[in-house]
Amino acid sequence: MNLLIGCAKTVYKTEIEVYCPPIKIYTQEFNYRLADEIDGLPEDSTAIDEAISNYILLRDKIRACEEQADILKRKQNNVERS
Repeated sequence: MNLLIGCAKTVYKTEIEVYCPPIKIYTQEFNYRLADEIDGLPEDSTAIDEAISNYILLRDKIRACEEQADILKRKQNNVERS
């Protein structure tokens, strides 16, 4: 029975695909205009500060997702070559 184990082949292959939402890329001009508009808001505009903080966190999470997806893809490519 042990002799047959060495002859076994993989009959299926599981690949994991990670999908991350795209990050909108803004021009430097837009970023300057946005900063000027944010600076012009009243001091008591705390809801906007919170929303912007959440947006920054979301973009950071998407970047981390993209990094993990790239790592996983490289690992899968290395396994396929083996």
